[in-house]
Amino acid sequence: MPSILLPQMVKIPEQYQRYIYPFSKPMLRTSPSFSRIEQVTTIPGCRVCSIVNIAEKETEISHYHKNKSITLQVTLQGRISTGTSTLDKGGYNLIRINAGHHKLLLAPGVNEFMQFDISPALLQELLPDSPFIHKKGNDHPAGVSNRKLMKLIAQIRQTPVTDGIQQLKLYTQITELIITAIIPLQTSPKNMIMNNPHHELITNIQTYINDNLHKPISLSQLAGIYYISESKLKQDFKKYLNSSVQAYLQEQRMQKALKMLQHSDNDITMIATEVGYTNVSSFNREFRKHYACSPKEVRIGS
Repeated sequence: MPSILLPQMVKIPEQYQRYIYPFSKPMLRTSPSFSRIEQVTTIPGCRVCSIVNIAEKETEISHYHKNKSITLQVTLQGRISTGTSTLDKGGYNLIRINAGHHKLLLAPGVNEFMQFDISPALLQELLPDSPFIHKKGNDHPAGVSNRKLMKLIAQIRQTPVTDGIQQLKLYTQITELIITAIIPLQTSPKNMIMNNPHHELITNIQTYINDNLHKPISLSQLAGIYYISESKLKQDFKKYLNSSVQAYLQEQRMQKALKMLQHSDNDITMIATEVGYTNVSSFNREFRKHYACSPKEVRIGS
């Protein structure tokens, strides 16, 4: 069956408006027998697509994937097949996609799904013990959408990114959805990861960092505590987390600060101290650099 290439329309006709959501600008591609509405947004480490395909008959389409990713697909309506797996309404799966062209087989009617292209670094950050980070092969672990998952999808689609506050809100929703979807998949016996001493060491170091964000932490200090050379620590951190120790430390400090701003009444000076800053001006500067808005703006918007 030949793949379909569609021209893009600038104005979205009225009959397609019910498939459009506020979270991003829509793109419509159409032919006499097939239409595709696509909306795309991104957060650091994840590209999110809402896709609606309307086909008069069974249709095969070709799409291009720019980067290699771990992709979470959630089918909301219809049936979608990638050739190696099939998803009916309410199903979702996790697949490893390489860069390049890929084919999708659509059943007749309306086929609607969400696709989350997750970088290994983000997955490692959210679920450091996940077996899917380094797992190879063609397994497609699958699950069934629950009420929480569907609620998060609805929230994501209804969140327009108009400023830094909304961007943070969207980031929180998407990362919560990723965790909600993946945790049930990785708890089945066939997906449990074998213990690796180097991976276990890095996991222990992550725990130490997360428990001591209020303290000064350095590469040499960590190497001394865990009896590992600085060069080996840097190498393993890069291998398992795709990050430097300093970048990981900074990310955890900023995430903890964000959660405290959103969910506690602590003043900004106290929050700065809790995440390792003795100077609140330095904290404000680094927070704005990280999230493109100030701690005060987050507090007002929460």
